[in-house]
Amino acid sequence: MVHKALFISNINFLNDSTKEGGVRVCTQEYLSLIKNVFDVVLFPVEYEMSLIYRIRVKLGLNIYHDYKPEIYALDLINSIKSHNIKVVFLNLGNTSTFSKIVKDAFGDSIQIVLCSHGNESGDFLHDITRFSIVMPWYKKLLSSFAMGNMLKKEVLFRHNYIDGVLTVSNVEVALEKWLGAKKVMMVFRTITPDPIEWNPKSGCVGFIGDLSHSPNRHGITEVCEAIKKLESDNIDLRIVGSPQEIGNMLADKYSFVTYVGYLDQTKLLSEVSNWSFFLNPVFYYSRGVSTKFAKALSWGLPIITTTIGYRGYDWKEGNPIIANNPADMAKVINDGALNMDMVYQASNEIKKMVATSPTLDRIGIELKSFIGIE
Repeated sequence: MVHKALFISNINFLNDSTKEGGVRVCTQEYLSLIKNVFDVVLFPVEYEMSLIYRIRVKLGLNIYHDYKPEIYALDLINSIKSHNIKVVFLNLGNTSTFSKIVKDAFGDSIQIVLCSHGNESGDFLHDITRFSIVMPWYKKLLSSFAMGNMLKKEVLFRHNYIDGVLTVSNVEVALEKWLGAKKVMMVFRTITPDPIEWNPKSGCVGFIGDLSHSPNRHGITEVCEAIKKLESDNIDLRIVGSPQEIGNMLADKYSFVTYVGYLDQTKLLSEVSNWSFFLNPVFYYSRGVSTKFAKALSWGLPIITTTIGYRGYDWKEGNPIIANNPADMAKVINDGALNMDMVYQASNEIKKMVATSPTLDRIGIELKSFIGIE
């Protein structure tokens, strides 16, 4: 028997025509897994765009106020009834506000499972401490209140309305339990092989990321600083992403950086086909997992990453090259990208990793057990 499930998500992350960011990639991975087990009914929602909401965003007080669940309540209840839904999946923590409507209407006859993209309060904590220098003064002033409010709501939703949480790394399994989740399942990333025509150039390495996202900007800047200290003339570090002003700033500051900009899929594949190594410079525990790591794996590119950078992934054979701090990563780049034997050996390791990574079918069996269906 195929059971039906409802998937509540912001419409932006269900639209293949929008820019591919980490949230959309993670959404599609969750959706693929759930479709492997259930007949899925999509329930798209949109951010509230009222004046009050805009003021909250400006002040940094939009914590769990991204939606107005009450305007969707009737449609949501009718959709659950008409499709005989037994499980409701919530995509991203900010959709937790819909859980109260479901539980008030149906009680425990409906299971509610949160598809977490990573611990949101932890990410916010980094923003207001590690990167507070880029925050406006009024957000700094209100940040402690916002942080406490976020933690309080995360606990209340898990305690009162949410039956289980799917999360993307083993680190966050423990965090979810600390927040009071009734049950937690870690969902490993799955890799779909999509090998490119690869013609690596000596010394050419690359990075892809949203440069406005603090962990990305921090990681690649730290690596650039470390490469600069080596005084190497043989590295071409190519950066793909936006916004343009940050990319141009990095290219102006570091002579070995080439800022490529934001590329569509065709141009992106042409660009990365010349990279000797794909860089994944994740130097602290930001929210969720690196979805870029999966992209590089699928292409078959050799990868230089940190241990933190590959959390949420699993494989039986092969290994990426590990460099856990900027200085070590710079040295590996300088030594490895100029050694083509090392480059091709690293590529063979990636192929082994992809071949022995978890499959949707395997994780689907675990999800059935987690939900409690046959």
